Amino acid sequence: MNRPWIGYFGPAFPLNQSLPMPSLHAILPLLAAPFLLGLFADDASKDVPVANETPVATAREASLKGAMVEGTAPLSFPLGGGVPDLLIPRGEHLAFGVHVTVGPVGATVGKVFLDTGVDAFQESLVLLGGGGGDDREVGWLKAKAEGGYLFYDMVSVLDSRYLPQDWPSISYYSRQTGSENRRREIQIGLHEGVTHATFRKDSSSGAPRGKRIWQPLAQRDVPEGTMDMLGAVYLARTLLLSGEEQLVFPLIDKMDIWKMTLSLGEERRLEVPAGTFDAVEILLEPSTWEGEPEQEFGKFRGLFGIRGSIHLWVERTTGVPIRIQGTIPAGPVEVECDIYLETHTGTPDAFQPIDLEAEAAAAAKVAVEAGEA
Repeated sequence: MNRPWIGYFGPAFPLNQSLPMPSLHAILPLLAAPFLLGLFADDASKDVPVANETPVATAREASLKGAMVEGTAPLSFPLGGGVPDLLIPRGEHLAFGVHVTVGPVGATVGKVFLDTGVDAFQESLVLLGGGGGDDREVGWLKAKAEGGYLFYDMVSVLDSRYLPQDWPSISYYSRQTGSENRRREIQIGLHEGVTHATFRKDSSSGAPRGKRIWQPLAQRDVPEGTMDMLGAVYLARTLLLSGEEQLVFPLIDKMDIWKMTLSLGEERRLEVPAGTFDAVEILLEPSTWEGEPEQEFGKFRGLFGIRGSIHLWVERTTGVPIRIQGTIPAGPVEVECDIYLETHTGTPDAFQPIDLEAEAAAAAKVAVEAGEA
């Protein structure tokens, strides 16, 4: 039996500014807690877009034309290590609804926004005139989640920046504010010719009452091509447009390195609030990276706090995400998370909902012509 399916993340921040970072995993289990206590009941299928199971053709467009917006290509950021370039849209905004289900009950609990952009690179943000005349560019991805229920509210922001320099070449920040507050930071780049990563987080430990302070920095060498979690989601678009069936690369989570495999799956026609689209499933599946301590599959915590595999449905010619699905543990039960596209701007020219009326008219015309033959 098919499970209900789901869908898919602003401006740049100064490089010398520590940006707090949040994760959606902290909020959704808490949002689901009232359901477990019987304080909230809802038809699990209510307000959840239902996927049309109609099969679609298996042919795919394997061209960068699918990423063009008004004739302009996205920023292509090199990752190295045999990993294909990350394609960063120059001004895309996607808005999603978030629905969680626990057993037979569920509720719509918030919104997710995915934004992308490209800015001029400034070699120094401290010295005026630094980087003057440089035509290099910085790409950024941002995911913002907002939600709340009863006594709990949360705003979570993930921000990844991709810079044309050795250190850091990738900066990943996480900040959560609201009923709970926390920050995380990962930086990746070349240090003395070796790919290196640092990680830090804040904590109330050792801080004045009611405050949080940064804890000591952790660091290690990492494989070339190591990617952050938010960027990994956008590499799904690279996979689709490349025409390949699978993409494997190292992924960092805190100081752990995972082997992330992106694989193309089945194709379906999906209906979401943003329209009806022919979609391709891309499965994001973690496993132990060679040379790393054995990792438990169920311990992997990905985007939105989803444990284990992430099911991403993208429009089949452009790779724009339409739905995201996964499972979030909440104590002794599992919460099904369904994120579905509601509105979009700045998407590739080829990203258009299917005109069902025109499609039906064309099919009728073909039927009539076949009958006259």
